[in-house]
Amino acid sequence: MAKGAKINYNFDEHSEDEFYKAAVLIYKMLMLNIGVFTGATIDLIAFNKAIEIYNDVRTTPFYIGIGGDISSARTAVQEIITVNGTWFNTFCNGVVTLLNKTGYPMAKDAESQGKLDATVLTLTPTLLPGGMSFLISHIAASRIKYGIMYTPATNTDNNPANWTGFFYAAGQRDGVIINLPSKVDYKFSSFAMGTERDITYSAPVFIAAL
Repeated sequence: MAKGAKINYNFDEHSEDEFYKAAVLIYKMLMLNIGVFTGATIDLIAFNKAIEIYNDVRTTPFYIGIGGDISSARTAVQEIITVNGTWFNTFCNGVVTLLNKTGYPMAKDAESQGKLDATVLTLTPTLLPGGMSFLISHIAASRIKYGIMYTPATNTDNNPANWTGFFYAAGQRDGVIINLPSKVDYKFSSFAMGTERDITYSAPVFIAAL
């Protein structure tokens, strides 16, 4: 027995694909071992259904608002993982052989975040003139904020950090930028911002609003 051993049930740092695989592993392990956990009230049928809904949404071709739908479906799965993860930690009381039967990963000490990877930016003009819908790819790290730099395509400076006056602070990974001039080509670049000051920008995307 490892003193103080616990499972990790906070998957905020997981990418969408990693989160899905982790949830499926937990479900499969619990299907095999649920009888070991006397008193557990997890509804495995509901858990599996939530995972299926999440996977269906995240693999759907891009549409305006998909980021919010993915987030909602993921939250539904995470809530089940969190509630039952806290119960398993209490029940197993540090016994590693029991904790391993849950399918949850073991908790580790916090590590340095380091420089974040580049994001991928997807843009689609909205039907409303001057609007631009965006989706920023997920970065596997905690306490992340996202933003978008943009500038007229005629700007020859290829460093987004220098595009002063053209910045959109994204409250979440999807949304709509408004009040862009219609039919004017702009270049956009997204980024994730964590504890490191060194920012990696996405490849530029050239597009005009309707």
